[in-house]
Amino acid sequence: MAKKQTVQFIDDLDGAVLEEFVTIRWALDGKHYEFDTSPEHAAQFRKAVDKYLTASRRVNGTAKTNGGPAATSATGATAIRAWATANGYEVNVRGRIPESVITAYNQRR
Repeated sequence: MAKKQTVQFIDDLDGAVLEEFVTIRWALDGKHYEFDTSPEHAAQFRKAVDKYLTASRRVNGTAKTNGGPAATSATGATAIRAWATANGYEVNVRGRIPESVITAYNQRR
């Protein structure tokens, strides 16, 4: 017995079956999105955002955010390491102290 499987591409905007499709990838407020659509809908999307693209600057990579609280002095780091070791946390003698340990240290008070 022969078996035939077919794959249909469906437009994410209107549910239509597509003979050809375009994947639109975009980002807003640090969140990335994508949708598959017809070339016509893709053109409509591009036209709708054109004035914003024209006014925008292109950036490479992702924005870096603050990693959270950090010890600001050697004395502070020493105190955090001593507290962490006494309370069952594993911390290295040198290097960055994990954010979870710093947060726990700050919340202990």
